[in-house]
Amino acid sequence: MQYGNIELHNVCEIIEPDGQTGFGISRLPREIRERINPCAQKMARQGSGCEIRGMLQDGGSARLVLRADESTSTPQIISVYHGCFRGQSVLLRDEPTEIVIKTPSMMNFMESISRTRKLPFDPRLVRIRLPALHSARILSIEGDLSYPPPEAKPKKTLLCYGSSITQGASAVAPEGTYAARCARRLDYDLLDLGFAGSAEMDQAIAEHIASRTDWDIATLEMGINVRGWPNDRFQEAVTSFVGTVAATHPGKFIFCIDLFTHYADYKSSAPKAAAFRDIVREVSAKYDSGKVIHVDGRMLLEDPAGLLTDLVHPGDEGMQEIGENLAAFIQRSTRKG
Repeated sequence: MQYGNIELHNVCEIIEPDGQTGFGISRLPREIRERINPCAQKMARQGSGCEIRGMLQDGGSARLVLRADESTSTPQIISVYHGCFRGQSVLLRDEPTEIVIKTPSMMNFMESISRTRKLPFDPRLVRIRLPALHSARILSIEGDLSYPPPEAKPKKTLLCYGSSITQGASAVAPEGTYAARCARRLDYDLLDLGFAGSAEMDQAIAEHIASRTDWDIATLEMGINVRGWPNDRFQEAVTSFVGTVAATHPGKFIFCIDLFTHYADYKSSAPKAAAFRDIVREVSAKYDSGKVIHVDGRMLLEDPAGLLTDLVHPGDEGMQEIGENLAAFIQRSTRKG
């Protein structure tokens, strides 16, 4: 969305609470947020895949002030990129945090490299990438920034729906999520609709994704947050969620990801995981278009050492493996299609 002379990427709504300075953001519009489960409502206000974007004038500078809306034990890192090149990392605190941005001294070389290698982002595009699992309040944006033209950004966009793993839990930097790594490998822009602990395939979110025309490929990660559901309830939810999106976008690739590698895969018997994987596979197979494709999460994360000690969430190494493998799988599948 456009805000003044800059772009708020992956943002659908600005939230301005009474009596507070600055504003928060939401990855979903209010009318959708009000129709989903309470935990997902909260997660929608966290910054996974969200960026403050603006073209920086030659020799110009910009100053932004942000603060964290919550205090947690996980570092709240903001990454400042110039196109595809990271310029600085900033620890966001619960007090005003200033970020000063200037034109890099190597800008001419960065432009040359970007043209030669056909990198997806113009290096004059400043991208302030917000923390994935935290709510940031934007207090001020000042300086020589202008709204980016379409040619400064990738031509295509990847939309990722899913759990905390998709949102980016345990990825230290915003660019470290598997969704961000996958989009980068594909040279796509990213819309991240991960909802930690609350990916319950809400019908309102399916309708929201279906209504959007700003994505080219979608990945739908389903299952890990609803392991307590009966199999028939999960089947009904997956069928409706995938069906709603696929019906509106019959010509687009939709990749349906089941449970990523986790502790249950190392038990002698894991009937719930097996049943859920079968359901996602069976639902995907019902479509004759060849555009709805099942993805076995175990294929994306093969190395168990990529997991944290909870044996559910991938660490940085696991996120990297998932992103690389998913991008390769998407490239192979779309070439066939």
